[in-house]
Amino acid sequence: SIQHQLRFVQAMSFCAGATLRVNTKDTATLLGDDKFLALETEVTIIPRFSSDAPVDCIKGKFGPFRSHSVAKVPLWAALEMDRLQQCTIEVPQWLHEEELKRMRDDEKANPGRFTKVPHHYIEIAFAFLTQSKAFHDDQRQQKRTVLLLRELIEVRRNKILQGLKEFETNPTEINVSDISAAELTCFRTRSLHALDKFLDLLRSKQVAELDQTQTQASQADVQEEESSSRLL
Repeated sequence: SIQHQLRFVQAMSFCAGATLRVNTKDTATLLGDDKFLALETEVTIIPRFSSDAPVDCIKGKFGPFRSHSVAKVPLWAALEMDRLQQCTIEVPQWLHEEELKRMRDDEKANPGRFTKVPHHYIEIAFAFLTQSKAFHDDQRQQKRTVLLLRELIEVRRNKILQGLKEFETNPTEINVSDISAAELTCFRTRSLHALDKFLDLLRSKQVAELDQTQTQASQADVQEEESSSRLL
């Protein structure tokens, strides 16, 4: 639902006046933009119902659907259908354990550049971990996914940190090829605050149970954390 999506965006947002603004947008707004763009990503579902005609939604028509037959819909539609127990969402291939291992190892093996990842891999992964039932039946797999995702983000975070330091001392061009949307926000705001909030959530034992209490707690300590995470 839109309300649930807004709560999730708030969980990774910051005080509007506390961060460097880029083109009149602060970090929270930039991350919110990334989040909603990520929700348009097409994913695979297995419907639990059949429909003779396409389903009419605000953003268009989807279907028709056939029970137990593969279908493609935007992530926002898949999450809502999953919430209503109308479908099962298939985990993207890149979010499987072996593929995350490969991405992590490739990142470590190439310290001088970023390796290719899905443009919204962080936002999509969090949606699957916190807003869907994709991992509910396999807690071990969920923990492995969280661990590998955290390791991948941390390796890339270190590269961003190095790039920001180099830019501070020698403000020339920085190669941001194959950088993701949330990571690009770090360069645009010259702060690691964006990735640090994602990493904080991944370190939480309640990553699969993100609720309003976590959201309020996250917002409460934002201003204090900002001073330590800003680089410039």
